Amino acid sequence: MNFMPRRIGALCIMVLALVDGVSAADEPPFAGDYGGAGLWQTPTARFGDDGSMGLGIVADSPYNRLFVSVVPIEGMEATFRYTDITNRLYSPDPAFSGQQSYKDRGLDLSFRLLKESENLPAVALGLRDLGGTQLFAAQYLVASRSYYDFDFSFGLGWGRLASGGPISNPFERQNGNRSGSKYRFSNVFNSPKVGVFGGVTWDAPIKGLQLLAEYDPNDYQNEPKDNPKDVKLPINFGLKYRLRSGAMAGLSYQRGSIISFQIGIGINLAAPNGIPKLLDPPPPFSRQQTLAFAEAKGQPEVPSNDPAVLSRRVEQALGAQKIVLQGFALSADGKSAQIWIPPAPYRDSQKLIGRTARAASAVLPDWVATIRVTEVSYGVETYDVEISRAALENAAVGEIAIDKFQSTVRVSSPSDDKPASQYSPVRYPKFGWTLNPSLRSSIGGPDSFYFGQLLLKLGGSVNITPNWNLEGLLGFNIYNNFNDLKLESNSALPHVRSDIKNYLQEGEQALVRLETNYIHQFAPHWYGRVSGGIFEEMYGGVAGELLYRPANPHWAVGVNVNRVRQRDFDQRFTFRDYEVTTGNITGYFEFQRPSVLVKLSAGQYLARDRGVTLDISRQFPSGIRIGAFATKTDVSAKQFGEGEFDKGIYFILPLDILLPRSTPGSGSFLLRPLTRDGGQMVRDGRSLYEVTNGAVKARLPLRDGLFFD
Repeated sequence: MNFMPRRIGALCIMVLALVDGVSAADEPPFAGDYGGAGLWQTPTARFGDDGSMGLGIVADSPYNRLFVSVVPIEGMEATFRYTDITNRLYSPDPAFSGQQSYKDRGLDLSFRLLKESENLPAVALGLRDLGGTQLFAAQYLVASRSYYDFDFSFGLGWGRLASGGPISNPFERQNGNRSGSKYRFSNVFNSPKVGVFGGVTWDAPIKGLQLLAEYDPNDYQNEPKDNPKDVKLPINFGLKYRLRSGAMAGLSYQRGSIISFQIGIGINLAAPNGIPKLLDPPPPFSRQQTLAFAEAKGQPEVPSNDPAVLSRRVEQALGAQKIVLQGFALSADGKSAQIWIPPAPYRDSQKLIGRTARAASAVLPDWVATIRVTEVSYGVETYDVEISRAALENAAVGEIAIDKFQSTVRVSSPSDDKPASQYSPVRYPKFGWTLNPSLRSSIGGPDSFYFGQLLLKLGGSVNITPNWNLEGLLGFNIYNNFNDLKLESNSALPHVRSDIKNYLQEGEQALVRLETNYIHQFAPHWYGRVSGGIFEEMYGGVAGELLYRPANPHWAVGVNVNRVRQRDFDQRFTFRDYEVTTGNITGYFEFQRPSVLVKLSAGQYLARDRGVTLDISRQFPSGIRIGAFATKTDVSAKQFGEGEFDKGIYFILPLDILLPRSTPGSGSFLLRPLTRDGGQMVRDGRSLYEVTNGAVKARLPLRDGLFFD
């Protein structure tokens, strides 16, 4: 499959339509031809706002590029990129990869060293094309300075930004390794020359239009795949135009010989907006409105302090919000009401808590001064929120500010100083089901750039008791092109993941999962899980997990052990001979501002190799989470194969951003350079950290428009 600009252009147009309801970044810098902030071939020291994200394509003959750039934290930009070298074949064997052109993956990082001030320019350090083949590797130090409608940049470059440089590198070292797929720190800033680059951007009087010019120090005589290019003019110039909020296009004339174009979009992950929730129930009435409506209907409320009567009123009020009442209790003096709810249907805990408290406040008698909301997930209480009813009602009508109301809210881990549930309307066993479309993708393979499957997933669950459930998931194929997959595993390790081709081709209609989980809190801050069944497409078995999560919910330590066996390729009920015990001890560290989760695991993996996994992710107020992970084990680079160690980046997207109704579900997308066998974990049941994570979400600063939505 050729990676042609017209195909990716169509993709970007579709994405533009999809994200029309997502907030655009506030005038982020335009992307250069490599995806990060830049002019054309050269970078600048500009950064988007915290959470800025861009997706785009660039046609720069003979290179076509598809990129995703994101600012995961303020002052840092990461770019993942695919480059299509259109005049070179992927493989010299046409029987294997046909006429597919060569594809190269790249990862760039840039860091702000200095923010622009009245007397100093902005300064940034960048590393382009980390890891992999490093065909386009470069490093740079760049400064940017604005002056009225102009923005000037000047920098020093190494690697590909220095091939035509005028300065000999006084720091060149002889131990660099400029070949192969290994990334060596000895290569950094280690080119024979140092290049000088710079450019200027002018904001034209037409809003959204910029004119740009740059000096490109690359002589293009050492291009990847023996692909030298003529440079008639080292000056590139052109224009960029922001088509609408978040969308842009660019056109340039480069090297004195080619015309290049780019198209892209920019969104801000930090903005909590999405498609309006037109199908959500209307917000709860206030206490005064409820009493007035009852009077108007001739059915005035009869005051009562009977827990059975009040629980039925609360159950009905919560039902109007699609919230299930799991338990209700009234304190001995009648001044405090306790309400137990599940973590659904709203993804955002603040919206869930807010609607629960307001719906209950509308029907509880006036002498109830405090409302306590407790979330129950798989029979485990995850947080306890105590709300002053007077402050809640005053904040709902704008009589007190949101920050003053927040100071009256107490969020804590559940404690024993509350009455037991006096009323529980939920009856067991409780049944549920889901039906959702799903897309499975493989990108960048040697036999074709894209393989994918559109399937329908039917899920069912039975909660046998509050703590014990059984759940299953079936996958029904709608369309796929997996029959064209040719790449066979050549792994020297046990084939724990690398036989993915066989699973994709033979498991079109699959039993994806059929497992049971029993979760229990057996002591304060101690949680346990026992699981069994078919855990995922490739493995089934038995597993156990133990988690310690103290009252401060921002750190935890867990241990999991499992005995799993590899499933047959058709993903039904039969298994292969390979069986292994794996397990990890994991430390979780969650930082609140920004919301960053660091997971550090150590243990034994599926190929019986032992090592460490580091996973760092950031969740934005929109609910979108982006992360990166790397696993290094005792498997040598030669045994592991291409790539040396397992790594990847991922995106988790809450589905209610794209839907007109709130839902706690999410979808994920993983970019892993290669599917190898070293450093592979198995999914082995419900994660206790995720089950108990409600306390972290409930503690986030209250946001006006969510708690009172």
